[in-house]
Amino acid sequence: MMRKVALPIGPVGAERLMPSADEDLMPGVKWGDPWMVFTPAYWLSQAWMLQMETTGSSSYRAREGLVDELVFCLLGGFGITAELATAAFEACEQTGLIGRREPNPEVWAKTLLEPLEVGGRQVRYRYPNQKAKFLAGAMERIGQLHLEDTHGRAARDQLMQLPGVGYKTASWVVRNVFDSDEVAILDIHLIRAGLLCGLFTRQDRVEKDYLSMEARFLSFSAALGLRPAALDCLIWDGMREAGDLPLQLLAAHHPGSSLAA
Repeated sequence: MMRKVALPIGPVGAERLMPSADEDLMPGVKWGDPWMVFTPAYWLSQAWMLQMETTGSSSYRAREGLVDELVFCLLGGFGITAELATAAFEACEQTGLIGRREPNPEVWAKTLLEPLEVGGRQVRYRYPNQKAKFLAGAMERIGQLHLEDTHGRAARDQLMQLPGVGYKTASWVVRNVFDSDEVAILDIHLIRAGLLCGLFTRQDRVEKDYLSMEARFLSFSAALGLRPAALDCLIWDGMREAGDLPLQLLAAHHPGSSLAA
């Protein structure tokens, strides 16, 4: 049974129709209530309040151009905040490593080993030597790829030929550069959100289940009537802004999960 949901959209608000909380959005996933954080209904109501569209471009591109995006995404990842990745990118940009597509890992490492200023503090970049090898190898081989007439999954398949580029990093680049809805960026925030709403299970692992988890997220986005790329950004922002609350809820509902720590 449909129900009306009042939303603070515009100066006078708006009403939208939404299925009841116990109705299935998709197999195994209930709609939930829009006032309960991290339910499908909650994410849809957030999208409505932000007046997200189901078509058109989204403003998630971090950098201009394929090489810049590739470097930025390689500098990000597990255990590295967006702020730290940004500071590292700017340091590499200022030293000319990106512009000349530096192929020497020692040169990258020299820059990444220097302290970076993040939020007024001096911070050390994580995994500088490992990332230096990936970045140098990617710069050396990026010119061998043929991405001019590709996009979506085809572009992702090519990018995954580069050192250190797996499904998540390649998907991140493809979404940002090609504005693609064919892929999903299964980072820690999106996975935690998926666990909390029943989209993923404790048995799911991106290392072996990336494509099946991605397919579920794309179906989830379609069921909500939202672009996957836009929903991904909405969830990423919402989970970050929620602080420790997602971890507390995961610990309560998924005790023992490595993602609850």
